[in-house]
Amino acid sequence: MKLLSKHILFLFSLLFFTNPLFVKHLKADELQPEIMQIKVIALFKNAVMLKYNGKQKMLRKGQSLNKNIQLVSANSHGAVFIIDGKRTELGLHDSRISDVPLNANSAQEKFSISIPMNNRGMFLTSGSINGVPVNFLVDTGATLVAMSEQTAKKIGLQYQLYGERSVSSTAAGTTRTWLMPLKKISVAGLELTNVPGAVVKKMDFDEVLLGMSFLRQLNMSNNGQIMKLTKKY
Repeated sequence: MKLLSKHILFLFSLLFFTNPLFVKHLKADELQPEIMQIKVIALFKNAVMLKYNGKQKMLRKGQSLNKNIQLVSANSHGAVFIIDGKRTELGLHDSRISDVPLNANSAQEKFSISIPMNNRGMFLTSGSINGVPVNFLVDTGATLVAMSEQTAKKIGLQYQLYGERSVSSTAAGTTRTWLMPLKKISVAGLELTNVPGAVVKKMDFDEVLLGMSFLRQLNMSNNGQIMKLTKKY
């Protein structure tokens, strides 16, 4: 009788644990995503020290912790983030939970960044060209990624030697321009290579115009306060 009971119990266990519904439920529990919670533990000029899920990381202005958490600005009084597409201000020891899990499968998700509008109605962000830090001004009216000669020299572009001579029209009239591809442009972790660019002789401001030669390779959306740029593939 005991032997028969053990045999019945074994068959019941076998049927239960190999049931597809049970296995599916078990795997869902095992793969339960870990919630992403960040906490500001130190503040600096243009940088913050974050604690998230038992780890620590220094995040600088313009950098992203993951696809939905990006540092916009920081000083000794507080920091401004874009978290889940929303502008969020955090002070020292403040914490916030993101809707996007830390271990979410990002391999199938397209990388995106969010750029907030400043108080002058412009979309400014930091990044780099060929590894050299620069500030970008998003300009959908510019055909190319355009910069001044001073910025080009800072980056180390030999535009007068390798650039194609051209002429462009500006508010001040026509001016000499050198056209050349830019090997790598990075904006808050979003990178594109061999982007057509221009060095403009009479350009008199420091920001690099992030024009359509970069932007047309992305999907753009603008809700009036935040511009979101997403890789197409």
